[in-house]
Amino acid sequence: MTIEDIGLVGINVRMWRHLAVLYPTPGSSWRKFAFVLPVTAMNLMQFVYLLRMWGDLPAFILNMFFFSAIFNALMRTWLVIIKRRQFEEFLGQLATLFHSILDSTDEWGRGILRRAEREARNLAILNLSASFLDIVGALVSPLFREERAHPFGVALPGVSMTSSPVYEVIYLAQLPTPLLLSMMYMPFVSLFAGLAIFGKAMLQILVHRLGQIGGEEQSEEERFQRLASCIAYHTQVMRYVWQLNKLVANIVAVEAIIFGSIICSLLFCLNIITSPTQVISIVMYIMTMLYVLFTYYNRANEICLENNRVAEAVYNVPWYEAGTRFRKTLLIFLMQTQHPMEIRVGNVYPMTLAMFQSLLNASYSYFTMLRGVTGK
Repeated sequence: MTIEDIGLVGINVRMWRHLAVLYPTPGSSWRKFAFVLPVTAMNLMQFVYLLRMWGDLPAFILNMFFFSAIFNALMRTWLVIIKRRQFEEFLGQLATLFHSILDSTDEWGRGILRRAEREARNLAILNLSASFLDIVGALVSPLFREERAHPFGVALPGVSMTSSPVYEVIYLAQLPTPLLLSMMYMPFVSLFAGLAIFGKAMLQILVHRLGQIGGEEQSEEERFQRLASCIAYHTQVMRYVWQLNKLVANIVAVEAIIFGSIICSLLFCLNIITSPTQVISIVMYIMTMLYVLFTYYNRANEICLENNRVAEAVYNVPWYEAGTRFRKTLLIFLMQTQHPMEIRVGNVYPMTLAMFQSLLNASYSYFTMLRGVTGK
């Protein structure tokens, strides 16, 4: 079984392998540049367009959203390309841990793993489908406007983008964007969610194994061996979460700033526009940002919650039935489980639902301040 056959990450890894973002070969390395460079060029043209829209605040904010979203997608993809070896090594570690559970005699653990696979696979399909339909909506929205406009506002110095045939050529060039941007934007979100789901599943398996320690039928040595096995497994899970945090800590910090700013700007834009089409579009864009943020923070929060259950399971082990060696080892293990196992935003703030709420509160506070200053 290869990494692509593991349902936790298979869909995302398969796409990235096909595009040579991960596991490139000498014959396929060109694909990642053919995939990324056209979108990079379009993002630069969006920036030029933003400079032209400076005086029109609603248009500026809407196009700033598109520019930031595509810039964020490029940032994610370039991160994976630059850190390709680290991502591939981490996925190799995931495959090793996955197969160790799959090949074990723990039927309960294999059941947890199968449910985690289904959850991650369904989430990846949902994310790709929603992203594709969202971008298709942005692609067709200019057709309902009175003036000529491109789905993603772009400009070149000295070129009139609304004159024929430039307008038609640019519009046709943007037709593949639902597919391109969906394959660029959502795999990172789905991969993060799949990796976090696997971390949660491993902690659930650990809680179950700790619950199997004790009982009159178990000898002192058997109890100690079971405990030692749980401690070794907990160390593996800690290393897994630490390496995941090392890969994503900086990118989620940048995205927290970008998403918070975008949500604040779009809320302000709702106050100054009158077009029903634009209102619907902005509400959809805000919901998209909230969904992506919630996916990040909710999945990371589940690891924290499950780690707390591990500490509870260690505390509930019947230590009073065992000898001194077992008790001392269990006490050290209990102290070890008190250390937080979490993913941190920029290695500073833990990714929890409380942090998610704080980010939304900050965005809304800046929005109310901006509305008060402008009187809109």
